[in-house]
Amino acid sequence: MLASVFRTVVVYVAVITAMRLMGKRQLGELQPAELVTTFLISNVASICIDEPDLPLSASIVPIFLLTALEILNSTLAWFCPRYARLLFGKPVTVIVRGEVQQQALQELRITASDVMEALRGKEYFSPAELLWATVEPNGSISTAPMPQNGKAPPMLPLLLDGTLYRENLAFWGVDAAWLDACLTERQLQQRDVLLLLYNGKDLLIVPRQNAKGPPPKGRPGKDAV
Repeated sequence: MLASVFRTVVVYVAVITAMRLMGKRQLGELQPAELVTTFLISNVASICIDEPDLPLSASIVPIFLLTALEILNSTLAWFCPRYARLLFGKPVTVIVRGEVQQQALQELRITASDVMEALRGKEYFSPAELLWATVEPNGSISTAPMPQNGKAPPMLPLLLDGTLYRENLAFWGVDAAWLDACLTERQLQQRDVLLLLYNGKDLLIVPRQNAKGPPPKGRPGKDAV
């Protein structure tokens, strides 16, 4: 009995340590690759608890091997945005200015009923209420309501971690050449930008720490267009 308790405590501590090593990403909604890792760790952890004749190493070694693989994955994703897109996917816009993007639903293999259920969870009952809605890589849906009383619409990412969001450029009626011209005015290039948002009027630019361009004027990272 005491041996079983000891094994359970050791495996519990190992799992907690592994989750802490993988970072806070594991504490929120998981990406598909992270979800697989979490499931595998939970299954491996149960081996020594269910099979007392097996050595502790039968669980401990695979747990930390999976942890190392997840850390390697996240590190590669940080250094290589293309690998991140391959591993995690990218957001897909399913509603634009109140209109459902049926081609996007087909690509995602989700039904209109799925979309409406997700919208009701956000307390929206009609696509016409939304400026846009996006299905995130983790399966959740993000929404932006139609601007009211002359308020500025919400910002959309045009450039994020080296990824150019052409569908968002098209949403605001601009293109990559326009974006490059805006960056050239600020003595920046796409590779110098960590994050760039736009709402049809204002740009929010967050340069990378090693960017060579001048610091943005006014509020940090914000330039009027």
